[in-house]
Amino acid sequence: MLLNDSGGGFFLKLPMGNTSKKSFHWGRWIAVGLITIVVLWFAQQVILKPVIEAVASKVIGARVTLGSFSLNIITHEIHITDFKIYNEEGFPPQLFFDASEILVDINLPEAMKGVYHMPLVVFRLDKMIVFKNAQGKLNVDELKIVQEKLHEKKKGPMPNFKIDVLKLNIEQVVVEDDGKTPPVIEAYDLNLKDKTILNVNSVPKLVGLVLFEALKPTAIQSAGMYAATTLLGVGFLPGLAIGVAIANDKASADMPHSSGQVYQNILQLVQRLGRVKSADNLAEKISAKVYDCDISIEVDDQGWGKSKITIKARKYFLPKPEIAAGLLYQLKEQLK
Repeated sequence: MLLNDSGGGFFLKLPMGNTSKKSFHWGRWIAVGLITIVVLWFAQQVILKPVIEAVASKVIGARVTLGSFSLNIITHEIHITDFKIYNEEGFPPQLFFDASEILVDINLPEAMKGVYHMPLVVFRLDKMIVFKNAQGKLNVDELKIVQEKLHEKKKGPMPNFKIDVLKLNIEQVVVEDDGKTPPVIEAYDLNLKDKTILNVNSVPKLVGLVLFEALKPTAIQSAGMYAATTLLGVGFLPGLAIGVAIANDKASADMPHSSGQVYQNILQLVQRLGRVKSADNLAEKISAKVYDCDISIEVDDQGWGKSKITIKARKYFLPKPEIAAGLLYQLKEQLK
């Protein structure tokens, strides 16, 4: 600070040191950084995300939506959440493919040249619902990518595409047969964790792998399964790959609801779908006939507003775990 007299009186002169200049310098760079982050986010969510949804919808042949899309230009990682595919005309207008997360490690310099090389892809499929309509057609069979394989349509040169390592995770597959009254719903809990597949060299082969692993436990004989096996170059006999231990005839789950609420809802469900043979409201046990299967249900109070339900299903003394799991799936949907 200087005290100066210029003839008109004294005044103070405060020196502008390097500190204020440096503060301004860093503040400017922080502002630029924040603006860059906002612009990149805008480009990914507002520009890239709709483009990817449109391209995926065209390739697959059904409406595709993404929850979010992000690309890290430093680590070359793509993160996609809530990848969903919806039924087309002729099937219930609802979700049939729900992947909560897809992680992709991609070689960006090669991708800029049109070579899509992915050292690692992690795919998490939470649920796939296979619908069979009144005409006996399956929604997976009507996908454009399946129909093109079945009719061997040539679409010109395929993009240069390769996944070195695919880690596939599938939680559950639900099969809904709307050709029957009431509709028969079966559920298969795959709980497939990080199944490693090497050298996936095309988009149709990637789709084929997911369809193959998802449909395999259901023993469904479908055009989609046929297309998947031909895409993969393997033979497959559906009846030999049930994927469920035949000694297990039950499905059970811990429920975030009181035993009374669960009991009343499962009772209403089996009354709607079949015939209740006996119901013990005090012990919360039910015996019923649903989908021509003998059903036994027990609900146990776990305290603190929680419960556990166990559903057993048998047909001609043979275990039908997919029917038990299907009833449990419908109960959960009803309680949402």
